[in-house]
Amino acid sequence: MAATPPIPFYRQLVEDYHSQYESLIQNGEAKPVFLWQLIALLLLPVPALLIPRRKGGRSVQLFVLACVSGTVVHFLRHRRMLLGGYGYMGGLLPAWWLIWCAVWLAYKNAERECQRIVRTTVSEPPSAKERSATQRDWTAATEHAHQPNVERLVWQSYPQSLSQRPSWVLSLLFGMRGPEWNWRISSLGPLPSSVRAQLKAEDPSFLTDEMVQAEEEIRADTAAIRARVRSALLLCIKSYLSLDLIKLLMIRDTYFMYNGNMTLAPPYPFTSLAAVPGLVRFYRLAVTGFGIHAALAFVTSFNPLIFGGLALAFPHAARAVTAVPLDAAWLYGDTFGPFLPSILDHGLIGCWSKWWHQLFRVGFTSTARWLIALLPADTASRPAVRQLVYTFVAFGLSGLVHSCGSYAQIVETSPARGPLRFFLLQAVGFIVQGVGAHVLVPRLVGAKHPLPRGFRRAANLVFAVGWLYFTAPVIADDFARGGLWLTEPLPVSPLRGLGIGVREEDSGWWCWSSPWFRYWDDGTYWGRGVRVV
Repeated sequence: MAATPPIPFYRQLVEDYHSQYESLIQNGEAKPVFLWQLIALLLLPVPALLIPRRKGGRSVQLFVLACVSGTVVHFLRHRRMLLGGYGYMGGLLPAWWLIWCAVWLAYKNAERECQRIVRTTVSEPPSAKERSATQRDWTAATEHAHQPNVERLVWQSYPQSLSQRPSWVLSLLFGMRGPEWNWRISSLGPLPSSVRAQLKAEDPSFLTDEMVQAEEEIRADTAAIRARVRSALLLCIKSYLSLDLIKLLMIRDTYFMYNGNMTLAPPYPFTSLAAVPGLVRFYRLAVTGFGIHAALAFVTSFNPLIFGGLALAFPHAARAVTAVPLDAAWLYGDTFGPFLPSILDHGLIGCWSKWWHQLFRVGFTSTARWLIALLPADTASRPAVRQLVYTFVAFGLSGLVHSCGSYAQIVETSPARGPLRFFLLQAVGFIVQGVGAHVLVPRLVGAKHPLPRGFRRAANLVFAVGWLYFTAPVIADDFARGGLWLTEPLPVSPLRGLGIGVREEDSGWWCWSSPWFRYWDDGTYWGRGVRVV
């Protein structure tokens, strides 16, 4: 294990990165990212989806996709910013946005294929069944009939009214997991039975007993969304504290702060790990993984907190803004699946497809499905071919977007040998596990004599951990080398505020000392405005 050189003060490292970035901008070696450019890139596909295909919308959509492609390429080649992982998000998000726009502007026909769940209000006249009911039921029905309106959930296709299309299109573009759409991803779980019953109902009005049941479900939904908001708040707090601890561990480690060299010894109290070969790598990979997990859990916890919380606090305002039932708990599924069951029962495949976040899933699977449609029919119909295409397209695109993030950082990184190679190796791991579990093992032990469940789970765990142990360093080193962990995810650090584990020069409560935005003017019309630092 190599001796660890003295690490500069953390705050000094941050200042050096900012100085290097400002030097690139001032010397013209890189161009700044303007706030209006980010907003324009996000809104470019909106007008294209507002135009129906029968009125020339298809041509407009392909033209806009070409514009998005050109803008993204320009961003990756020339534009740089520090906000978001010291430039990492400045490459990853535009690359992902291009894939996502291609899904809705080229691969899919959103106007014909997509429907979302909305809340609507219908009047409730007495039905024939109610008129023939007993006197007691008739009394109950009459009481409900005095209520002028009843709320229910329905599928909303592409709106014919132009005034309703912006809400529909924005919901389509900015709901990557599709919780309220008919393409809702499977990891969110099935819709509640009461919701499915309303969506399948042919009669636009409720019967008496259905109205009573609906009222009970509304009360149950209120309790469910309150519980969901509380759990999101607890997750936000837990993730916040976890990020603070992980950031503290990283600040003290030269590997994370300086050069991404895995051979350097870790700081005290982890110096003893160097005595056992492989433990230092395992420790740093674990810190990297937990750091990414905590950051994603922290960010995504704001979805139910903001939208679900506002819908609870201001229900009438939420209904006025959108027809989507923001107070429905089933809109806010967990970002991550169960950890141990996913890995123990499904190995590396379960780690990526059941436990890890599925935010990009629709973009990857839609691209793979579009490519499969281009293959000859006899080839595309083979399950093995389809599985290979889905696997390599998903991990290939994931490697591509993460490589763009690495490329967009201001220091030298290895996009191809780091992120891209890592994700392609995960696809290889999928194939190795599948062949081993479904071909080799049955031949060795016989198809009629399955292995004991405990043995299978142990094998899945060993394979998943082992594969990640040997493949993850290429991306973890690239993260550290590019300065990703210099990012300050939290405004206030309790641990550093108390001076725990850091030098006096790096202690302090407030962490966001640098501005996020500045005004920039290079003397041209398009080169002035608020830039993202």
